Amino acid sequence: MKKKQRSFWVSLVLVGLLALGAIALFVTGTRPVLGLDLEGGVSVILQAPDGTPPEVMNQALENIRRRIDAFGTAEPQLFVSGTNIEVQIPGLARGSVKERPTDQFCIVGEGQQTFGCFDTQTAADTEFKAAAVKPFVQSVCLTGHIWSGTPTCFGSQADADAAIKAITVAPAPTGATGATGASGASGATGTGPAPASGQFCLSGTGLATDPCFDSRTAAQDALDAVGSKVTAENFCVQGQGDVTLKSDAGAACFPTKTATDDALAAMKVVHETSEFCVISSANKNLGCFFSQDLAQAQLQATGQERLLQVIGTTARLEQREVLSTLTPSDPSYQSTPVTCGTAEEQQTAACTPEALRDQPAVFLGSDGTTKYKLGPVLVTGDAIKKATAVFGSGSQTSVSQGWEIDFTLTSDGSRIFSDVTTRLVGKQLAIVVDNKVISAPTIQGAITTGSGRITGSFTATRAKDLATQLNAGALPVNLITQQVVTVSPTLGKESLHQGLIAGLFGLIALALYLLFYYRLLGVVAWFGMTIWAILAFTMISIAGRAIGYSLTLAGVAGLVISLGVTADSYIVFFERLKDEVRHGKSPRAAVQPAFKRAYRTIVAADIVTALAAIVLYVTAISSVRGFALTLGVATALDLFVVWFFKRPVVFLIARNERLVNLHRFGLTSGVAGEAVPGEPVPVAGGAR
Repeated sequence: MKKKQRSFWVSLVLVGLLALGAIALFVTGTRPVLGLDLEGGVSVILQAPDGTPPEVMNQALENIRRRIDAFGTAEPQLFVSGTNIEVQIPGLARGSVKERPTDQFCIVGEGQQTFGCFDTQTAADTEFKAAAVKPFVQSVCLTGHIWSGTPTCFGSQADADAAIKAITVAPAPTGATGATGASGASGATGTGPAPASGQFCLSGTGLATDPCFDSRTAAQDALDAVGSKVTAENFCVQGQGDVTLKSDAGAACFPTKTATDDALAAMKVVHETSEFCVISSANKNLGCFFSQDLAQAQLQATGQERLLQVIGTTARLEQREVLSTLTPSDPSYQSTPVTCGTAEEQQTAACTPEALRDQPAVFLGSDGTTKYKLGPVLVTGDAIKKATAVFGSGSQTSVSQGWEIDFTLTSDGSRIFSDVTTRLVGKQLAIVVDNKVISAPTIQGAITTGSGRITGSFTATRAKDLATQLNAGALPVNLITQQVVTVSPTLGKESLHQGLIAGLFGLIALALYLLFYYRLLGVVAWFGMTIWAILAFTMISIAGRAIGYSLTLAGVAGLVISLGVTADSYIVFFERLKDEVRHGKSPRAAVQPAFKRAYRTIVAADIVTALAAIVLYVTAISSVRGFALTLGVATALDLFVVWFFKRPVVFLIARNERLVNLHRFGLTSGVAGEAVPGEPVPVAGGAR
């Protein structure tokens, strides 16, 4: 008997330690991750075209999840229902700006823009003294009559020179089509009759059709007339090593020397002792600034609108060969339609990535006017292993000024890209993102390094977003935003407050009922349900940290219902104990058989509830799954508390004569075992 009592005390100590550990976690800041309806945030419904296969929808969902994870927000909830994807992002509005101490010496310019920080003032002064204004080539275009008013342009003088060197004079290939001209006349860029025997053409021009001439001399004269001209130039502030100074807003570059001189004059070395950091709702650092205004601007930039744009953009990158370009002055410009140029077309099966992959297409350039006739897809975004947004500082021969995207290819992607660039030397390769040509560089030589760079006049935000989208993967289907619902944090707090008040009133009413009806056993039920509530709260908090579970109003409802299930477990045991006592057993003798029979009933009832919760979790979507999860976990927790707390406590009370016979409050009174005047006294076997 003493050994059994010892096991009871061990069970109670175990439960007590778990409860104390749960309280310690709460004190140290472990809280449940609140869902959209409790904390506030945004809910978005994205719709794919009818008939989209389930596997495509699931792939789109995972890509959206990766984009949101890279954005630094709280754990999202995503669900697929047919051709709809529902995205719930709780806590989006909880970003904050926090001030932190620092000790750095920074070069600060106009508008509190920071152009580099150093640990010592000596290093900062050295960089600042080396700063000077230098000119940079922004655009170099080829000249000569063979271009017919639409010359090819490059971002550096070196690229332009390399393009000129790649042009050669060669006999016209047999069966080729081209534009012929008299000696010294320029070749047209359109398609013409086949060159006559003995003609010579300029190859490697990057034009859709190589210009051909009646003699080698005429072709050579046309090549000699090809030159280059700087068509755009800006001025930048450079420091040591000819590196352009840059801030988060961009490089210290301006279109005129006067503006650049003024920017340099406004710069100075400042000793910074504090910084303002933008912290997301997921406690991720989104950048630090020495100006609170700049930090607030960054906080706003990472808000709802930008996130919605990131998750809803397809971001499908393709590389296609440029067959020809059409400007508004071209006679065939108006009669050449843009492929999938309207929103209605984009939702049809003919405009899916798979349908367009092997077909020629016509897409607009980044300027919104130039049309590019393109061949089939040669390289896709799937070939990119990693993409990073960087700011190209440039040099005196190559601008590359502005935000760009460096990318590294997979092994298969590197092989394909090498084959493509080898085949297209001297021709243009268009980089297309979501059916828009963002750049169309001329391939100067085979690229076999497995890496490259995407340029296209990006802003900092656009470059970072595109890098995020390329890393997460393009959406395999075009999605349309059907609905956007924003829930304010205030409304969420009110919902949580009302839910807690309702639960508290229900708990108080239940506690009074148990106390009035079961006396001392009612107190046992109080403590048992309190322990159950503490452990349930802790498990939900840990689930939020470990698996990203977010507690919603539906989850709170599941907990409230589970509280009723727990109360039923106590009532079943207490009523069975009453039956045993009424059949003539003493409270001490009645506890063992009463618990044995009651526990079978409790287990059966909890299993039925758990099975219902499992079925509901598997078949339901959205917040209903949260209800099912809390109901199932809380029900399993009820079995634990019943066995390790209620059972040993009632057994120990039954062995204490004082607690058993406590007048009008003891165990005997709680199970209606006290003699009442005028009522028969129960005896063994139920006889009078």
